[in-house]
Amino acid sequence: MKAWIAALAALTLLGGCVKMSSEPPKDLPDYVKLYPGGQPMMTMQVGPLSSETETTTDKPDSVIAFYRTQAAADGLPETQVTQSSNSAPGQLQAQFGDMTKGKILVVVARPQGTSTMVTLMYKPVKAAS
Repeated sequence: MKAWIAALAALTLLGGCVKMSSEPPKDLPDYVKLYPGGQPMMTMQVGPLSSETETTTDKPDSVIAFYRTQAAADGLPETQVTQSSNSAPGQLQAQFGDMTKGKILVVVARPQGTSTMVTLMYKPVKAAS
């Protein structure tokens, strides 16, 4: 948690815009799906990316399998991810994207007691002007 707070503080100092909300995300691209039955907790915008966090009683491997299936259906290849040294035991992560189309999705599924915290990071849809 300390590393997460430090990273957000660093982004803010470097000019990144951080906005948080407990409302469901309104900037989801069509290739980003909320986890079925997930309970939304928080959405956040950090510079050019958005993040949505929710909880589910499903296990991390079920969450990652769901997003692998969705990404394949949307034509988003999975790219190799290096697990961070501060990953929680049992935490799984997957990254999907097509940078030629500006599409990116990072999924982190972290066990938390009897539930799993699911965090989605993605490039948001720009609001119509």
